[in-house]
Amino acid sequence: MKHRTLKLATLLLVATAAFVCPRFAASAAGGKAEPAQRRAPGVDYSKFAHDVPQHQKDCGSCHKTPSANWQQARAKDDAYPDITDYPEHVSCLECHRRQFFSGARPAICAVCHTVVSPRSGERFPFENPIEAFAKSPKAARHTEFAIIFPHDRHQDVMARLMPPFANAGGFGFVRSSFEPQAQTTTQAQTITQAQATPIDNCSLCHKTYEPEGDSPDEYVSKPAAALPENDLHIEAFWLKKGMLKTTPSGHASCFNCHYQDGGEKPYSSDCAGCHQLTPSAPRASRGAAPVPNTPPRDADLSNPSVKGVTDPDVLADFAQRRVARFRHEVHDHMTKVGCTSCHITITAASKINADTLYVPIQTCAPCHTGTKAPKNIIFQEVEQRKKPDGASYVCAKCHMNYGKQPTPKSHSDLFVK
Repeated sequence: MKHRTLKLATLLLVATAAFVCPRFAASAAGGKAEPAQRRAPGVDYSKFAHDVPQHQKDCGSCHKTPSANWQQARAKDDAYPDITDYPEHVSCLECHRRQFFSGARPAICAVCHTVVSPRSGERFPFENPIEAFAKSPKAARHTEFAIIFPHDRHQDVMARLMPPFANAGGFGFVRSSFEPQAQTTTQAQTITQAQATPIDNCSLCHKTYEPEGDSPDEYVSKPAAALPENDLHIEAFWLKKGMLKTTPSGHASCFNCHYQDGGEKPYSSDCAGCHQLTPSAPRASRGAAPVPNTPPRDADLSNPSVKGVTDPDVLADFAQRRVARFRHEVHDHMTKVGCTSCHITITAASKINADTLYVPIQTCAPCHTGTKAPKNIIFQEVEQRKKPDGASYVCAKCHMNYGKQPTPKSHSDLFVK
């Protein structure tokens, strides 16, 4: 009996050592083991980066679709099968067994856990869904990925009014067929509304942020006092309603077509089909302060009125706007001008950045270079800059910061006869 107990204890010791130190297990068995990963000098294991070559395996080797918690990650009526949680430990242990068992509080645990302690299992919110993640300390870090969304391939889809999918059993996805379907009363009403508004169906994904509608409030947040005016009686900037557009922050609208169950490629299980690693330079996003020593941005994140923006992605897009005072909700902009009439590069873009959001002044000229005020406001501002004392004049009808720069040739050329 004692011999059997001693033998069992020995086997248990060897098994434990095999888990903690594969090299010991190999020597005990008289064989060879894979070399344990050495701690690379200067590596901070408390931070995870996808740009490490060893981390660029197939996404599905770590991220399982869907996550086990997908039904709890969103409100019941909004839940759908999605990747909404960190990978399991097993996806890390193959390479990082040594780091996992390095001391009582291994640094590698800080990648996911708010407190590195054997008594605490609390973790930071996963980056998807963004609503919870945006409130966590991790949200201040720049995103590692750019979204690949080729508008040119989607413009035929955007040109049709897609019927809303039925939400059955808490979630639902439609097949990737856009054949005309019988109209319900709701769809007919939606189509009637669409006929009163533009040309492009970008509003399928991009909604007006804080629309004014019937609200008597002109601004996102009311200014504390009367706004100062310049020589042309243009008020100082204060964020108005209807100025900004939202960008989809989740997979819901994409999974309508790209879910892996019979959808269009790239499937929802193919993360790399839409998410592409970006250079390591930080982006002023998700409410983070602008990065020092970057080119001037037209938008001003320090303006008090911007504090009223609660959507981090809207704030990120606002930071990239070269023309910050354009209002999408103005009647003429809604009913007479299609989105691609101004955003002329958008349908050829495979990913969105400051360049694809850029609107050249030539698209404004037909309406804003007339002979009478206020239609000739661009002409008036350029003329102000030509005056002997006009060097200090700041163009403010469209711009916030770029209006301090010398008048560019693109603006002067508008008035060459």
